[in-house]
Amino acid sequence: MQPSAERRIAWGHLALVTALAAVALAYLIDARKVSLHPHNLLFLQPTAILVLVLWAIIALACLRGDRSGEAPAQTWSERAKVLALVGTFGLFILGVERIGYDIAAWAFVTVVIAIGGERRPLMLALFPAVFVAAVVLAFKAMIPYPLLTVIL
Repeated sequence: MQPSAERRIAWGHLALVTALAAVALAYLIDARKVSLHPHNLLFLQPTAILVLVLWAIIALACLRGDRSGEAPAQTWSERAKVLALVGTFGLFILGVERIGYDIAAWAFVTVVIAIGGERRPLMLALFPAVFVAAVVLAFKAMIPYPLLTVIL
């Protein structure tokens, strides 16, 4: 710890995450005004709550400031990985409606862990399938059976 280091608050990052959290909160409030039925809020409310929790964590980090000085420069390969992850997420969103959540999520998780550096074939084959199966089973366990038949 260097007491002489200058404390820098990341105002740009703080403004961006605050704007995103405000939009998520406004959307949740608007959706709750229309209907409080669980079918309508099933994905929206937990996502909005998660966004607000993440906002609090990121805002705290922004306010604490960076005492280390300059951020390390990213290489082109690191930037390419980030762009590949963003593109993969876009393809996931497009694929959810066309090929279904199960297959799109499996493909997304497989590609993401491959981009992240996983090279073991067994891990690439098993982890995405187990992860997606766990998510789907947890989703089915959360919803009462009559509501599940209406959704599916």
